[in-house]
Amino acid sequence: MNQTLIPWIACCALALALGACRSAPTRFYGLQQAAPATRLSYQRILALRVDSLSVPAGWDRIEILRPTLDGSLEISEFDHWSAPLREAAKQALSADLNDRLPSGSVIYPRLPKPEAAWGIDVDVLEFTVAGSRASMQAGWVITPGAPSRAAKRTEALLQCPMPSAQPAAVVRAWSELIGQLADHIAADLAQLQTPD
Repeated sequence: MNQTLIPWIACCALALALGACRSAPTRFYGLQQAAPATRLSYQRILALRVDSLSVPAGWDRIEILRPTLDGSLEISEFDHWSAPLREAAKQALSADLNDRLPSGSVIYPRLPKPEAAWGIDVDVLEFTVAGSRASMQAGWVITPGAPSRAAKRTEALLQCPMPSAQPAAVVRAWSELIGQLADHIAADLAQLQTPD
């Protein structure tokens, strides 16, 4: 056999072997809107925007984390968020608030905020799974557009069932808990809807 053909044949064989080895496809997940617990009535509409939302540092990654039997978290190599989690959560919270508040009152995160609009800053301190329940510890501050009014600070521990540790169940739990967070923020806003 011609000596120059041997390396070429070896390269072709290697390329065919590598082509046959396929990794699992990467799956992408987005947060879903959660139905409101109750619809609240408001006497007037105030424009507001979710100005910031942070998530725990360990969750601030593109890969979805899933709980293991020993209570630790494992990175799901082929299961990814469709966007960085803090941005996806901010968008989901804005959409959930839009479902709970009067039409036209929510300003979406990337739109300019009028000077008189209210702001909401959210810090998700912790997201944990114990047994078949997911928990989210969160705090938020609602800052009125009028400087004469005081900011409202609130914290809550939110919980929902999470019967599976699969990535889709983790995504459902995050979606449900952000919906609960929107319920709490909407209730806070209802209390603040008193005339000056």
